Amino acid sequence: MKTNLVLLLYDKLMNGEQVVRRDFCAEHGISERTFYRYINDIESHLGRSGRNLHVMVQEPKGEYFIN
Repeated sequence: MKTNLVLLLYDKLMNGEQVVRRDFCAEHGISERTFYRYINDIESHLGRSGRNLHVMVQEPKGEYFIN
């Protein structure tokens, strides 16, 4: 399940979509802490890939996107 959700999240972000933390967590039955771990995994991957991309967040809505 984790792998599928991380890949889904990664695909959404890489396709230019904004992901709302609360909505993603509710839709997939995960906690916000789990969501943060998934975002951290994606951020680590982007850093290792040599791309100058970062996961950004707009608060207070918790909208995540790739910059």
